[in-house]
Amino acid sequence: MLIALKIIHMFSLFAGGAASIGNGLLLKKVIASNAPPPPMVAQTMSVIGKIGFGAVILLWLSGLGMTLGRHDIAALDWMFWVKMVGATAVLVPVTMMTAIALKAEKTGTRPDLKRMKTLGSIGRGGVAIAIIFGVLAFN
Repeated sequence: MLIALKIIHMFSLFAGGAASIGNGLLLKKVIASNAPPPPMVAQTMSVIGKIGFGAVILLWLSGLGMTLGRHDIAALDWMFWVKMVGATAVLVPVTMMTAIALKAEKTGTRPDLKRMKTLGSIGRGGVAIAIIFGVLAFN
């Protein structure tokens, strides 16, 4: 079971990272153009965003499964908890970005791109913290 969770965790990390980089680059171009993105770009960004959100959820589920299945939570040191702060700093903005994008999709309006950019930056910072302290905590 632990091996399966690790495999899911690694694939989710890959998918989430790819989604973050891909949508980040597209968002930068959309903001720079100061115009609505072509429909194909908007649709692609929507799909990439949903993949990224799904990946973050799978990261959390597989990570919790690995941690609970293998460690005494009370015995984990401070580096693990800093890693969890980083992971939370990914989950919250990605969830907010997904909600903003879905609302914009339903209403046919353009999402607040500056807010999306800010949330993306917070999420990327969380990724850095989660990876660095995850490596330190489980080394």
